[in-house]
Amino acid sequence: MLLMKQLGKVFHTGEVSTHALREVDLEVQEGDFVSVTGPSGSGKTTFLNIAGLLEVASSGLFLLDGENVNQQSDSQRSKMRNQKIGFIFQSFNLIPELNLFDNVDVPLRYRGFDAKERKRRIEQQLELVGLASRMKHLPSQLSGGQQQRVAIARALATSPRFLLADEPTGNLDSQMAQSVMALLEDINRQGTTIIMVTHDHGLAQRAKRQILIKDGRVSELTATLHEPLHIVSPSATEHSAKVAGV
Repeated sequence: MLLMKQLGKVFHTGEVSTHALREVDLEVQEGDFVSVTGPSGSGKTTFLNIAGLLEVASSGLFLLDGENVNQQSDSQRSKMRNQKIGFIFQSFNLIPELNLFDNVDVPLRYRGFDAKERKRRIEQQLELVGLASRMKHLPSQLSGGQQQRVAIARALATSPRFLLADEPTGNLDSQMAQSVMALLEDINRQGTTIIMVTHDHGLAQRAKRQILIKDGRVSELTATLHEPLHIVSPSATEHSAKVAGV
């Protein structure tokens, strides 16, 4: 579970302070698929970076699986990020000199899995994204949609609880974008929690929940298809804060 309460982020440049996020209240439950939309410069990337433990909030409460992220050291956040979060980027970020097998292997080696387990996971994920027969190909031999599928396989290889996607279809044509979105929906149905930033409102509407970020503020556009909105009550927040030692 991910909980943000009155979360803010301020960037300081000399004497100028820029409020990227303001008083964000959001709860993401296990199994959610949340799409994030908003104009350029609204705070979407900052929000995703904080959710992915790449940046630290300036104020407010942020709990990830009950742990107070704002009170953790850089090394503690890095460990949590590596164990619980997978990332998908618009630009794929595949290593061009490595074939598909070895690209998916990178995070597994970093995590210290043995060779047998790495091979099992790589083959499993490439099978999931429909590219098992091409595991010895280089990224340059694939279409953009196929490269994004490899990036998804890499992100899932370590079995993260949360998958954060930053414009995952931004570099794809409409047909490829639909294919990648269908894959993400299937992954979500299997239990992975997904937060996806997108400019494509058609794809955003296919998520279980939609949030809009505008001028650094978050508002919810829709309820989940099967559950009421995850409203953060003051009493629930106080209880969570006590559990986290705030």
